[in-house]
Amino acid sequence: MLGLVFFFFLVALIAGILGFTGVMVAAAGIAKIFFFIFVILLILSLIMSVLRSMDSTIDPQLKGNTDVLGWAVSFFVIALIAGLLGFTGLMEATAGIAQIIFVVFLVLFVISLVMHIFKK
Repeated sequence: MLGLVFFFFLVALIAGILGFTGVMVAAAGIAKIFFFIFVILLILSLIMSVLRSMDSTIDPQLKGNTDVLGWAVSFFVIALIAGLLGFTGLMEATAGIAQIIFVVFLVLFVISLVMHIFKK
């Protein structure tokens, strides 16, 4: 029973930190920055892929065995995920949910603590 008390306290603490400190809202801003960084990397990877296809115009030092088009696809996927998290308001909504979870688990913590004390 005491383990359950500590579990409720831990979940309430984590949800409180995420919901009331603005961490989730800051994370949305960081996701927007990641979106722009990975879009730029996507564009650079696509340019390198086009240059790679023009074999005669590339300096021999630029030729390598890396799959630039694979990197471009990876950057595109990461940019989509970061854009989804940063621009849709999903992170801000999650902060509100974390506040609700904080209150619920704080109440469960108090109830389980009282039950533990009276059980002895």
